[in-house]
Amino acid sequence: MKRILLSAAFITVAAVPAFAADIPVRPPVAAPIVAPAMSWNGFYIGLNGGGTWGKAQIAHSALVPAPGLAFPVDAAALTAATSPDLKLDGWTFGGHFGYNWQFSSNWLVGLEADISYFRLRGASSGTFPFPSTLPGGVLGPPTLTFTTATSLSTDWLFTFRPRLGVIFGDSLLAYATGGLAVTNEKVAQTATAVMGTINAAIDETRVGWVVGGGLEYALSRNWSIRAEYLHLDFGTASGSGNIVLPAGVLGNVLCTTGQAIVTGPATISGCSLSSRLTAEVVRAGITYRFGGPDTVVARY
Repeated sequence: MKRILLSAAFITVAAVPAFAADIPVRPPVAAPIVAPAMSWNGFYIGLNGGGTWGKAQIAHSALVPAPGLAFPVDAAALTAATSPDLKLDGWTFGGHFGYNWQFSSNWLVGLEADISYFRLRGASSGTFPFPSTLPGGVLGPPTLTFTTATSLSTDWLFTFRPRLGVIFGDSLLAYATGGLAVTNEKVAQTATAVMGTINAAIDETRVGWVVGGGLEYALSRNWSIRAEYLHLDFGTASGSGNIVLPAGVLGNVLCTTGQAIVTGPATISGCSLSSRLTAEVVRAGITYRFGGPDTVVARY
């Protein structure tokens, strides 16, 4: 019996290595692959272009009829014709640059500036009757007329704006923006009649404000495209004007009350012009990002 037990134990011990060799061995667990995720951090530069449109509310100072030489209704008609609302349109092209701080996986803040050619244009002109010379007027026929022409133009635009953005799925950025806007504004105006010519002009660098927003989509870690809308408000600009009298003509319309009546050739000063300018911009752009600290994400 003892011999039988020893034989069985020997067989069992001998079989253990062979059985262990048949057990599959699990390979070591691979370390997680660590890859940098999309980051919006850092400096960037780009180009943009698009369309623009707007409105300018032009207002000429009230013209005054010279006592005994003109009628208030005619002076009022001159004032109204030299105070048109201009519809503006044009296009813009330029460059932008800035810096983003991505402070979480979904939020960023940034600062951006841009300088652009800003071709905004508008004009209004026409021929108008002096009301006193219309049939039934104080003077009656023949009807006398005057002509007016008013134009506005801008050539460049600069903005400096903070941005606040929300990131969706690493690649899409939606942002709101607002800040400083600066442009040049030029307004030229003339009104011509037999009694002389009214001239007025504005040439001023305007500092205003801008607000808007946009969408930006990352094509790769460095390149992105964007679409943006901006509303611009430049407030009210002002300029001066005068009335130029031909030789032998009495100044029957004056710039201000109490001015002396003079005979041409002469220039009557004291007129003024103002312009309330707002504009809209829709543009697209492409941006190159130099990059910054990356967000590191483990991918299994």
